[in-house]
Amino acid sequence: MSARPRRPSAVQLRLAFLLRRGTTFAAALTAFGMVAEPMGATQWTASVTTVCGLLLFALLPVAGLLVVAHHFARRRDWAYTALTAGALLLIAANIVVGSVV
Repeated sequence: MSARPRRPSAVQLRLAFLLRRGTTFAAALTAFGMVAEPMGATQWTASVTTVCGLLLFALLPVAGLLVVAHHFARRRDWAYTALTAGALLLIAANIVVGSVV
């Protein structure tokens, strides 16, 4: 006898929506930036659009961590909230150190 499949939780659905739509938008923005200059846009506009798309790809995992941290905080699960906040602080520290060095 097989077990019934579990329904995804609300946070799993929110994460899936965020990552799916964010990836689609980032890919479209990057692709638009890559073809913008040959289509007549300025080099500056094409470069900025491409870099924004790539930056969005890099920030999607951070957005996912924020969603999860919010979920844990609402459930008053302080141990996992602290772990998630610690991961976010490590990312922030890497960004600061990387921008200074």
